[in-house]
Amino acid sequence: MHLIDLRTLQQFVRVAESESISRAAEALHISASPLSRTILQLEARIGFALFDRVGRSLRLNNAGRELLVNARTLLLDNERLMLDLQRRAGGTGGTVVLGHMPGALYNGIIPDTARRVQAAHPSIRFQFESALESEQLEELRRGRFDLAVQTQDVADPALASSVFASERYVLLMPRDHPLAVAAEIPLNALVEAEWVVTPERAGPSLRSAFTAACRRQGFEPRVACVAGDIISALALVAHGFGLCVAQESLVRFSGKEIVVRALPWLEMQTVYRIAWRPDGLTPAAQRFLDALGASSDAATPRGQRKR
Repeated sequence: MHLIDLRTLQQFVRVAESESISRAAEALHISASPLSRTILQLEARIGFALFDRVGRSLRLNNAGRELLVNARTLLLDNERLMLDLQRRAGGTGGTVVLGHMPGALYNGIIPDTARRVQAAHPSIRFQFESALESEQLEELRRGRFDLAVQTQDVADPALASSVFASERYVLLMPRDHPLAVAAEIPLNALVEAEWVVTPERAGPSLRSAFTAACRRQGFEPRVACVAGDIISALALVAHGFGLCVAQESLVRFSGKEIVVRALPWLEMQTVYRIAWRPDGLTPAAQRFLDALGASSDAATPRGQRKR
């Protein structure tokens, strides 16, 4: 199978548009003789004529017109590909794949940063994929993720990370719950309360953090029901199934049927880190880190000091 190189296609398109070897050669800044040979060799390679010769002029035949349409498409696709690669190399284009656990986007910091980067560089695209923290790190090592949001220290010396936010937790309850109008919420009332919780999962999770916080206060929470995720938990709280704790940024999704109260004794806080692989960081991902405030100077393996 004989492939046609892009240079030959470019010359064919110029001849087809000029309908003249001499005019096309002048536009291409080459001699007419080698250009004529290129067209003849192209016709010999594909096995049929592309032009009808009328005196010194050339007219595309049906086969030539079909090739012209395809040639223009191929050349345009190649031009777009090269432009995309140049943008990617310069950090002004490409797709940044970011892994995150459920709930990591609710405070808006990651989405807002992505929007600011995209506003400055419209050719940069973002792809957000939800995954457990351990799965995120594995995909980061494999190179499928460019960045990953973590809530624990990143111990792998091949990866780097930087803290970008922290968030407190609050108490959510149905509007008609007796505690909703209480001036203060005593600990013993929460010991007797029924709770809506999220599922138990391997590794860090809201369920394990909440249970640990209750145990520090000397009680086990009474579980009324388990919701599949925190947004589902809000719906169940709104319909009177019990109380729950959630990160402060979720208050905007709580709705009119939920009352939000502070719980100073709860001692629950999530620290968010952005993690990356220093030897696999793309220019576009670096732009995101810079916009987030995670300086490239922080891209050092764990155990080394940031200068």
